[in-house]
Amino acid sequence: MCLIVVFVDVDYFFAQVEEILNPSLRGKPVVVCVFSGRTADSGAVATANYEARRLGVKAGIPIVRAKEIAPSAVFLPMRKGVYEEYSKKVMVILRTVSPRVEVASIDEAYIDISSAVPSFEEGIKLAMKLKERIKEETGLNVTVGVSVNKVFAKVAAESVKPNGFRAIGPDQVEGLIRELDIKEVPGVGPVLTSKLESLGIRKLIDIRSTDVSHVSAAIGRAKAYYLLQLANNTYSVPVEERQKKSVARVLTLKTNSRNLDEMRRAVRKALEDAYGKAEGLPTRIGVMAIMEDLDMISRERSLSHGVPMDVATSICMEMIEEILRKDNRRVRRIGVRLSRFVKSKGLDQFLDLK
Repeated sequence: MCLIVVFVDVDYFFAQVEEILNPSLRGKPVVVCVFSGRTADSGAVATANYEARRLGVKAGIPIVRAKEIAPSAVFLPMRKGVYEEYSKKVMVILRTVSPRVEVASIDEAYIDISSAVPSFEEGIKLAMKLKERIKEETGLNVTVGVSVNKVFAKVAAESVKPNGFRAIGPDQVEGLIRELDIKEVPGVGPVLTSKLESLGIRKLIDIRSTDVSHVSAAIGRAKAYYLLQLANNTYSVPVEERQKKSVARVLTLKTNSRNLDEMRRAVRKALEDAYGKAEGLPTRIGVMAIMEDLDMISRERSLSHGVPMDVATSICMEMIEEILRKDNRRVRRIGVRLSRFVKSKGLDQFLDLK
């Protein structure tokens, strides 16, 4: 039997949670924002419901711009802890169906249900029940895609959002490969699309008739073989739990500044947040300084061993001081990045207290 993968995508997640908690918001344009705290409207849009999207509000645009586009919308601050609790509820439900769950983000996950059902048809039924159960137990609408691999399951879901359901079975995959625009393939953005179209590749199937060496030269070997596997229906990357490769946190200073004490406080706060998410101790530490003209300067340091937060604070400040020595501009935002984690080893493993 073929692989059966279910992709679950919670529709306009943050805004939908706000609608559940406050039903009076339903039917109104709702915009969830990350306020920087510098001014009343400084910051960016995190997400918007479909009513707001129809007015032109998109994730990532400045809040000021969003208010110009949709002055009648309801603008709300992001409530990270609340959304994380709803995400956990969804992921717990998914793990009751199969132990093979890959959390792609706070609102997306893949589930391998191959061992849970005897056939693809039964897999479709299970996925539909899963969608219904998430709605019943959390109130959330989700879009679900089912197919023979992770990529085609995501393609299926993307084509029927929001609150949709689509299955692309083994007998439908060839048709999908023939019809799927190359720009609709997950991981293929505008730049990649342009390069591929210059080679005459407009549909996924066009990869089959193009010399793979030419594709590799244009977009790189890894991406070329990713597309070739999809086009030949041989892509079989398993569903597996992801490990965080890096953790970053950026904070906006109250005013543009070169004050080291103020920056140390910001660095300390950013590191507290980052270490709270880290799975071990970092052996690589980086800092980012976004200057008053929005130019960004970064520094990074690799270490031979994992370091605790106090040591990381000192290292970050050394790098920031180096930046300020070489640059006379004031700093607007400060960020930290932790990566290359190693598991910390405490004394407990050496003690036998029984």
